[in-house]
Amino acid sequence: MGSTWEAFYGGDLQSLWSLVALPAAFLLALPWLPARTRGSDPRAARFVRIWTAVFAIETIVDPLAIGRLGAPLLPFVLLGDFRVFLLVLGVMEPERSVAGTCARAAGWTLVVPVLAYGIYRAVAAIRGPVPEQVLWLIYECAFVALALWWRARFVPARRPPALRFLRAVLAYVALYYGLWGLADALILAGRDGGWALRIVPNQLYYAFWVPTVWWLFFSPRYASTSSDVQARR
Repeated sequence: MGSTWEAFYGGDLQSLWSLVALPAAFLLALPWLPARTRGSDPRAARFVRIWTAVFAIETIVDPLAIGRLGAPLLPFVLLGDFRVFLLVLGVMEPERSVAGTCARAAGWTLVVPVLAYGIYRAVAAIRGPVPEQVLWLIYECAFVALALWWRARFVPARRPPALRFLRAVLAYVALYYGLWGLADALILAGRDGGWALRIVPNQLYYAFWVPTVWWLFFSPRYASTSSDVQARR
C-alpha cells in the first residue's frame, strides 16, 4: 500500500484539477480585468499582457500533456524556467527586440540543468548509483541560488524602473523552488510529509504564478513613476 500523502499527490485532484482551475478561470476573465496602474514599467505593459496570455495557456497545457498524454517532463520543466527568464529580461530591458530577449532567456534556461546534471554525474561517479530524485534536488537548490543572485546582483546592477517588481518575482520563484527542494529532501529521507509539502510549491508554480505576475505588475505598490522611466532612457 502506498503512503497516504504520496497517493494523494499522484491523484487527479492534486496533479491536474487543482493546478489548472485557477489559470483557466484567470484566462477567461483576463479580457475584462482592469489594470489598476500603467504597470511597473509602462513600456513593458504590452509585453506582460502577451506573456500573461501565452503562459496562462501553457500552464493549463503542461499538466494535461504530462498527466493525460504522457508527454516527457523535461521539456515542460525547461519551458517553466524559460518563462521566468523571459519575463524578467523582457521587463528589465523592454527596448530589446522580442527575438533577442527570447534568445537570452533560452541561454539562461540551460544554465541550471547543465550545472545540475554535471554535479549529479560527479556524485554518481564518486558514490555510485544515486536516486534520480537527487538530480532534482540539486536542480532545485541551484535554481534557488541563481534566482537569489539575479535578485540581489544581476537585476539591480542594470537599475531597471521595475526593480521592485522584478525582485518580488524572483523572490516568488526562489520560494517555490526552495519548497520543492525541502520537500524532495524529506522524500529522500523517507518522510511521507514531503509529498504533502510538495503540494504547496506545485500550487505556486502552476495555479498562482501567472495571476500573481499580472497582479504584481499592475499593482499600485510596484507602479513606477514617470521619473523612473525617464531615468532609464
